[in-house]
Amino acid sequence: MKINYSFIFVLIIGAFFIETSLGQSKDYVDHKPVYRKWQDDYIIDKIEYTKDRTIFYFRFVCKSGKSTSAIFYPPGGKHPWYLKGRDVRKNFYLKEIRDVRRNGRLMKSRVRSAPYSVLALDGIGFTVFSCEVHFDRLPNNIKVVDLIEGSGQEYNKNHFNCFRVKLKTWNDDDLGNTKDSEKKVSDFQKKYGVNIKPKPKPKPKPKPKPKPKPEPKPEPEPEPDTIETATRQIIALKEVKPVESSFSVSRLGSQSDINCGEMLVLDKIKFHDNSIKFKGMIAANRTLFILFNYMKEHPKSTLNLYGHTDIFGSEEFNMELSKARVVKIQRWLSMYGIKQHRINYEWYGPKQPLDPNGNPINRRVEIKVNCGD
Repeated sequence: MKINYSFIFVLIIGAFFIETSLGQSKDYVDHKPVYRKWQDDYIIDKIEYTKDRTIFYFRFVCKSGKSTSAIFYPPGGKHPWYLKGRDVRKNFYLKEIRDVRRNGRLMKSRVRSAPYSVLALDGIGFTVFSCEVHFDRLPNNIKVVDLIEGSGQEYNKNHFNCFRVKLKTWNDDDLGNTKDSEKKVSDFQKKYGVNIKPKPKPKPKPKPKPKPKPEPKPEPEPEPDTIETATRQIIALKEVKPVESSFSVSRLGSQSDINCGEMLVLDKIKFHDNSIKFKGMIAANRTLFILFNYMKEHPKSTLNLYGHTDIFGSEEFNMELSKARVVKIQRWLSMYGIKQHRINYEWYGPKQPLDPNGNPINRRVEIKVNCGD
């Protein structure tokens, strides 16, 4: 009997492609991820494989306190997560970060276009942050990757890098189940003295019986001078000058305004409300290039950035917003070649207003240039 080896080869190749396509179309979860790391303050809870995505459920802790925060960088930025292929020399880039939580409470649904900074809880102990790190669905021939938190930070022990992460297939016998990943999370949080339990849903309160509507009282007649008084108030409001004009602050208009150790306001850099997007790109870029050219011409100089917001709104949100704005300016300068170690930043939110009664002038970024030796 003559054996048709070509036919057998075609069958083997066909079976391989069928198995590969079936595996990539299946949804499954690895509840027992296998990987290496060099710190104990972070874990991969589980890895989910969907038709379109490979999703790493990530969790880390940091010390609680007002000055501690976590920053989540979006795709395409300077320090986003990425996957580094080990058995195949190829990198896979972040699609988005979802479901950012602080001690179990949802803080941000999606991080896609701008960095998101969230403060740790104020107090003693640790705060737990968790998120979903999304990538495109990886091919089944990718068996091992490194999960790197930030391009260029592969060997930085201050970053949450996971090495030799094993990517399992749908028919792997060591996927585990939900209890495995839940136990891992519970053990991790207990290790740091954090016990996050979901809040029980409140019982619905019985609807109160409708009270009989009281008969409407007749409206009082207006006082004779009501209209005249209102008119005088409107005229007075129109004559009030803006509070901003009463404040004297040094502003950056050109390089000649920069003096060593002197505080300046970047009044040409304005942001949209509750955002880190520049309002008036031409004016903002012109100011930033003044700073850039100065630091390029003075290589021993360093720069301090100070972020401030107005007094209105949540203090916690304003603290995060003021930080995100100075981080954006730092990243702009470093993108053009100024080393990050030359740019320091601090953020104060609403705590140092120029006008304690509230005023747009409070929303500002200040700088101080240190000339060095």
